[in-house]
Amino acid sequence: MPHNRAHGVIRRSFHNVWSQSSIFTSFVLCSLFVLFVVAGVLAVLPERLLRQCAPWRSEILAGVWGCLGLLALVGAVCRLEGGVNWFPVFGLDGPALPMLLLLAFTGGLMGTGLRGLACALTGLAFLALSPLVFGLLAGTALVLLADRGRQGVCLPFAVIPACIPADSPLSPPALCLMVLLLGWAVSSQRGSEAVLPAGIGLFLLGRLLAEVGVLPPVQQGLLIISGGAVALWGAVQAVRNPTACGILSGVASAGYGGLVVMLTLALAAPVKGEELFRTATLLATGAPFLALLAALWLSRQDGGLFAPNSAVAQARGSRIALGGSLLLLSAVPPLGGFSVFWCLLSAGEVAATNTHPAQALSLLLVLVAAACVMALSVVGLMRVGFAAFVSPAASQGEHAPSLSSVLLLPAWICAGGATLITVLPGGWLALVDHLFAGNAPRDFAWNTLARVQFSGADMTLTPAFSLLALAVCVVGAGALGRAFGVFPLRQPVLGAVAWREGAPVVQRDEAVPVPVSVSDTAMPVVWRAFGVLLGADGQKAKDWPVVEKTGAGARYLQAVLFRTVAWCEAQGMVLILLFLGAGLLLGLFAAK
Repeated sequence: MPHNRAHGVIRRSFHNVWSQSSIFTSFVLCSLFVLFVVAGVLAVLPERLLRQCAPWRSEILAGVWGCLGLLALVGAVCRLEGGVNWFPVFGLDGPALPMLLLLAFTGGLMGTGLRGLACALTGLAFLALSPLVFGLLAGTALVLLADRGRQGVCLPFAVIPACIPADSPLSPPALCLMVLLLGWAVSSQRGSEAVLPAGIGLFLLGRLLAEVGVLPPVQQGLLIISGGAVALWGAVQAVRNPTACGILSGVASAGYGGLVVMLTLALAAPVKGEELFRTATLLATGAPFLALLAALWLSRQDGGLFAPNSAVAQARGSRIALGGSLLLLSAVPPLGGFSVFWCLLSAGEVAATNTHPAQALSLLLVLVAAACVMALSVVGLMRVGFAAFVSPAASQGEHAPSLSSVLLLPAWICAGGATLITVLPGGWLALVDHLFAGNAPRDFAWNTLARVQFSGADMTLTPAFSLLALAVCVVGAGALGRAFGVFPLRQPVLGAVAWREGAPVVQRDEAVPVPVSVSDTAMPVVWRAFGVLLGADGQKAKDWPVVEKTGAGARYLQAVLFRTVAWCEAQGMVLILLFLGAGLLLGLFAAK
């Protein structure tokens, strides 16, 4: 097996390290396992058992997830890999620690209940060495996240690719099914838990594609079409959904579909710019991910942004955090979303100029579709920003309710982390280099800390210089306007005409137009005669016997379906085990 793909394989491939470093690896692994168990237990433990600690449950959970994030950060910096002989079920490898670092932010926002338990089970799944254990834990987490009955039945099928050999012919169709199901799960969530199914899907997809290598053209096309369909559906949801949570969930679904496409081009397609596509994928897991978490968190507080008298839309601190998060998500240069789009365009240019015309045309179509999806997502972000800054509910500055600083702290932490990653993208790329397999490893270097640089290419992007240039332009324009008294965006002052000063207000009631209704006599005589012949004269369509019987049968089938879905949801764990067993048997037969 090639060395550059070794950290992306789902199997026990660790070597025993007989040195002092193995003690540190064992300490980090056992600490992560214990903290995940503590987080899962605290999330679902009844308050009567916590006693005096019940009011401090949220703070304790935040501290636990903070310790998990610090341990994952230290492990990722030290490039820890390995396992413990007496604990063979769990271990550390390259992709696990960066994913746990991102999961720590998500877990700190999800809080208590089944959502918190699902986050803890996902963390244990990232540490699992066995495909069966990973599928069991990840499938259970997806069932706990299911908002609807049919999701509890369908979502366990998303972990089937973990139980099938990567070189099996059934693996690519199973991956396409996984992408579609997890895209559905992301778009249906309302809050910070929307990023959890996307993380599971990207983790599994990156590992399997790293193991199987380059796929045939048909299978590449299927994966790209599946990711594009999920991205387009999420973008349409961001434009059409009436709630802020639904809009941001659509943006998350669009981002997940785009990451699937970029990951396919980086790991499964024989294109020239695979390292650039991989860099774009790594950047997308940084600043945009944290900014989306902050926006999702704020959209759930106090009834949502579109609710009347929403505290989030009126409190100054939350509006600043929300505005910064939306800017980091958007394509405004040189922020997080723009960095990803710039890397994607650069990768497409390099790949299109070094391949045959048919593949170049396909890549150009993919880039055009990505630009359209990003444009629709930006429209959705503008809707959220309009609700928070321009709508009448956000204009009551004098009587604006105050939010607790504890509620604003998670959003500020995520937004601050996203800003730091935007300014220092090179450090983030070196930290999460092992998240997805690559041919050119990125080592930490001070000279590349503040810029995005590609191996074997002269293209670089330094967001700090761009921010400095924009700041100089704004300050210079403001200084010139103040010096010469010229302000093109001066606020208009509305005044009344002199002769109307003090005049009473006269309100006129305009006549309401009466809707024109079509009388029964407008029906042709032939149709009236035909209705008399059938005995349906003067009756509506819903009163016909055929329609009544059809409706009764449809209601009966609906009741049977609901009872079946309720039973399947109640027996979710049993169904997961059956599905995993069937997947293992199918994989064993297909591998021969």
